[in-house]
Amino acid sequence: MPKPVAHSPFQDGFAALWHEPALLAVELTWRWCFGLSAWILVIVSAALFLDGLKISPRDEFLLGTLQPQLLVGAVRHIFHDTLTRFALEQTALLFGLMLLWSLAATAGRAATLRRLVAMFSGDEEPEVMRWEFEPILVLSLLRVMWSVIALSAMLIAVVAGVIMANRQHFLVAMSFVAFGTGLACIFGVMLNWYFGLAPLFCIRNRVGATGALAQSSDFSFRQASRLFGVGVGFLTLRVVWAGTMFSAVLAPLQLVHHIAHGWISLIMAIIALVYFAGADLLYLARLGAYVSLAEDDSHPAETPEQTVPAEPLAPPNAAPTMEPA
Repeated sequence: MPKPVAHSPFQDGFAALWHEPALLAVELTWRWCFGLSAWILVIVSAALFLDGLKISPRDEFLLGTLQPQLLVGAVRHIFHDTLTRFALEQTALLFGLMLLWSLAATAGRAATLRRLVAMFSGDEEPEVMRWEFEPILVLSLLRVMWSVIALSAMLIAVVAGVIMANRQHFLVAMSFVAFGTGLACIFGVMLNWYFGLAPLFCIRNRVGATGALAQSSDFSFRQASRLFGVGVGFLTLRVVWAGTMFSAVLAPLQLVHHIAHGWISLIMAIIALVYFAGADLLYLARLGAYVSLAEDDSHPAETPEQTVPAEPLAPPNAAPTMEPA
């Protein structure tokens, strides 16, 4: 498949989607299937937990009083023997969602990357690419585990800051909140970016998870300026798209006196789906830009060297030219 004609990796990403619209369909399929499955699991888990609660007539009476102190006592009595079961259920649900996301991301990312790499390949006869499910699955698991670790670190920093603030240690509280959350966010974003880029090298260079991480690190150092430009461009588009769709999703609220609440909720949900589809399109275009950069990095443009024209060779058995005396 010939490489889409464009003038920069930024344009190459959108040119790839224009050349192969099925890429967006694949991306939306695996992402939205995971999202639907996750919501179903969360709702079923919440329903099972609420179904297992036992509310006595005394608790019903206390809840009906709507007094804050009585409500707190009733809630404590209701959840007294079920908090452990709730924690275990949510832990199992979290690990299940992590595994489900890793499997879905492995299949979807392998499919889109194989097509993108084939489109941008500069070889006239490209080799048959393998799916590389195992290393991409390892990278997906590491990515989601690191995201959970980073979010947990941010939560711990915030809780520690609140505790220190309650003890009148405001400087320590500010340090926990500012530096703790800041460092967790920075390292979380950086490693998450590397884990997201590494599957490209698994598909392109047929290496394992460790080799892909090493190659993605080397690639980011060599192409730091161009990657920064691509990142800023797509971040700007993402912010503009998010701001536009946020205004659009709030627009139906102005019709609350003219349209039923159910229809307004449906319109807002459709607009939200449009936003997610646009965000997925931008992410896929950025991935195509990375593939184009990786191809340029592996085939750098050669500068033409100035060569001295060689003298024409005399034909064999030619008689030597003699100047007249």
